[in-house]
Amino acid sequence: MRDVLCGAARFIALVVTVAGTTVTPAVPTASAVHVAATGCATVDELAGYVPLYELDVPRTAYWPKGTGVPYSLNRSLKLDRQPSAPYLDRVAYCLDTVSRAGRHEWAYASFDALTNDPRALGVPNTTTARPVKALTTWGSKVTHVERADGGYVRFWPGTHNAATGKPSGSASGYGAMQVHNTAAGETVLALNGWSHKKGRYLDIGTGNQRTGHPDWTFSQSARTLASATLTVYVKPATPNATTCEQTVGELADYRLLYDAEIPRTAASWAGGVRYAVDNSETLRTPVSRVAYCLDGVYGTTAAWAYAAMDAWTQDLKKLGVPMSGTTRRRVADLTVRGSDVLPSDHGTGYLEFWPNQYGRERPPDAPAGGSAGAWDIVDNPRPSSRPVPGAGGYGSFQVHDLTHRQTVLAVNGWAYLPKTRVDIGVGTAPGGAPDWTFAGNARGWTRPHLRVYVKPAGVDLTAGPVDAQLYPRDRATNTATVEVRGRVTDPDVTAVDMNVYREGTLVTTRRVPAAEFCSLSVPITAERASYTVEVWAQRPTGGTLVRRASDVVAGDVYLMEGQSNAVAAGAGFAGTAASQDASPWVRTFGHSSADPVRSVHDRSWYRATGEGFEPRHTSQRGAIGQLGMRLGQLLADRTGIPVAILNGADGGRPSGFFRRADDLPADPATNYGRLLGRVADGGLAGAVRGVIWYQGESDTGLSGNPTAAQHDAHVRALMTGWRADFTGLEHIYVVQIRNHCRSVRSTAVQEVQRRFAGLPDTSVMTTMGLDGHDGCHYAYRQGYRQLADWLSLQILRDLHGVRPATPADPPNPLRARWEDTAHTRIRIDLTDATQTLRCAAGARADFILHGTAARVAGVICGPGRLSLALTGPGTGLTGITHTGHPGAATVSATPATSWIVNASGMGLLAFDKLPIG
Repeated sequence: MRDVLCGAARFIALVVTVAGTTVTPAVPTASAVHVAATGCATVDELAGYVPLYELDVPRTAYWPKGTGVPYSLNRSLKLDRQPSAPYLDRVAYCLDTVSRAGRHEWAYASFDALTNDPRALGVPNTTTARPVKALTTWGSKVTHVERADGGYVRFWPGTHNAATGKPSGSASGYGAMQVHNTAAGETVLALNGWSHKKGRYLDIGTGNQRTGHPDWTFSQSARTLASATLTVYVKPATPNATTCEQTVGELADYRLLYDAEIPRTAASWAGGVRYAVDNSETLRTPVSRVAYCLDGVYGTTAAWAYAAMDAWTQDLKKLGVPMSGTTRRRVADLTVRGSDVLPSDHGTGYLEFWPNQYGRERPPDAPAGGSAGAWDIVDNPRPSSRPVPGAGGYGSFQVHDLTHRQTVLAVNGWAYLPKTRVDIGVGTAPGGAPDWTFAGNARGWTRPHLRVYVKPAGVDLTAGPVDAQLYPRDRATNTATVEVRGRVTDPDVTAVDMNVYREGTLVTTRRVPAAEFCSLSVPITAERASYTVEVWAQRPTGGTLVRRASDVVAGDVYLMEGQSNAVAAGAGFAGTAASQDASPWVRTFGHSSADPVRSVHDRSWYRATGEGFEPRHTSQRGAIGQLGMRLGQLLADRTGIPVAILNGADGGRPSGFFRRADDLPADPATNYGRLLGRVADGGLAGAVRGVIWYQGESDTGLSGNPTAAQHDAHVRALMTGWRADFTGLEHIYVVQIRNHCRSVRSTAVQEVQRRFAGLPDTSVMTTMGLDGHDGCHYAYRQGYRQLADWLSLQILRDLHGVRPATPADPPNPLRARWEDTAHTRIRIDLTDATQTLRCAAGARADFILHGTAARVAGVICGPGRLSLALTGPGTGLTGITHTGHPGAATVSATPATSWIVNASGMGLLAFDKLPIG
């Protein structure tokens, strides 16, 4: 056979002979990439952003309708052709120009993301003309503002009126991509004329044009430029859990051996791997396990893969990226985790580590499962006739899971010609070679790192704290006990130490002789302070760190359940916002995936984040939803006690979906079982203080869904299950659904939910009074955030003894009766006679009278009551319904609508067919 890789000026020729047939596909190599110097590098906030698009703007261009734009970098799509960012916080644009005379001018503008679709943030193929929020601008000739009002974007492929700046509505014809600071009367940056005609100079400018149109329309200014670069950046709303150390709890027992940032091309490693961390000379202890982690940001989303296995050598030099030698072998007791891999425990792994070229054919001793016709989990390294690294090599650093026939992580191409683009992959590649050979995709990654960890032998811990863990507090002492358990496995170990640091200061030390060690424990205080716990194995030659767990806290535990409004994803209508109310004192445990396998395998603790959900369940580990994030922040801030919130919600589900399987409560195939498993494995089953339940939109009796009566039965059964399994449960909070949500039968369910307030240790919260909605789901500021503020009043009152300054419960009708003998006025008394209501005139439209032709003409509010004035005698009246009003508010300007509210702004609970006495 011939060598698998042969050099060429522009292509890598791949020649493999299989069964007498020669196959020679061409693989492009990297070309030179133009990187213009940019003043945007001086903008501090860009440290939290990742590049989405890079465009070396030509002087002339024709991109009709915004198509065919020759980006040098495009991270808008993942390999499966889906958008690469499910949730964005901010977007930034930088335009950098250099004139033919050498004059450098630049402009930068960032603002709150106007869409979550990264495909809509580049050169536009649709029309967007709208204000943007929180504008920040910098530049060589633009006004500097930070988070200011007055931002406006004009993105369209069509024509526009140069005088008014308004699009014509045509789908093509000219093209504009402009960001403005209207408060300063200023164009920040502009790129126009790219959809007009071939050969025409583009309009490119920063700041206002000094003559002609300020937005550079018709300027053809590109004729004066030597270069121009447009870069689009995005700031993901959820930077949480982007590394293995944030997501894999067992890494607390491992020590970092190597850390290398993976280069874009092979040139960087031509003389050897440039490790940012190399501890191979200082880690002297025997090791029992080795772990590999590849993580970073691909496109604009976190991507990571983790594989741990029994140590297959004690030569630490062999555990890194090989510059010589070949390792092709099975490994035992494989653990796999990651963003795009099937999680696994106690599997069999396979390593392919070498700097050589390799072929697709299966070697004679290869395990089953690979293909002789594809680069995959079993390939054949070739001997080298030329220098390695260099033309004689290519390079493979691959970990495979034989149990599930998947590639876990791969870094290839780092040992070939200097311009070769490196291959980086987590999981099995969805297209091309399954093991990412020839993917050449390193440019699509931001800060990709390959890390190697080892687990020192000597003390094997079976239980103990991990990073970000919350221990439930004993409310009598306001402390929690942190315990480690395990056994000594090395006869040279003489003692085991446990050290506890509070905010970096050593506060407690415990030591036990090795022969007596089985556990050690230390109390920590429930407070807004972070603890670090270390376990050391002591030998005559010195101490070895066995485990370090950072950011450990003590506090309270709450659960959140229901459908999409409990998920509170913020997707679509709501936009980003919950990240602004994040708190380091809110934690969560496990993964709220609807996939039983992924849910069961995630037993990590996280600092919680508000966003990062898919439409139905979490895609971002650590996500508890916007409602949960704000509620947790309020509880932690107002009590001084950290909280853990576990969200098990799943959108679009009827109440029966959440019920307990009494014969197997912890069955992970059920939603109840998945949440119960997370609670139990986190050591929280006896510590759950409250449950927030928000569901019912699917219980309309339509399409086979439960009726209101069935909703009543299912939720009561669910409450019984919670009280049985969460033995410390003190209170349940039911959120009454809003009217409509694309349903015509919500009032009966609303009435059932209102009556739950009569159950022991149960409170009901209203959604009446929330204006930021799309008819079903909520925006953040006028929706989930406000709802969390209201819920916090109830929880602080019920579980912390905090007396609120304004009502903690929504107005709830007690009874209705006639106020006059003519039956033209109805008085409705409240269950809480101390509440004073505020009535809006338009609220009369939310009342329905049953059995009479009369209608509500007006509403008058008073202390503990409200009065309805009718259009005439209410002859035959059988009941009164209050629905709350349906309909959709707008995203940009939520209207002030008509509600009946108390002093907290909580609207009158909806009720159905309230009888009149």
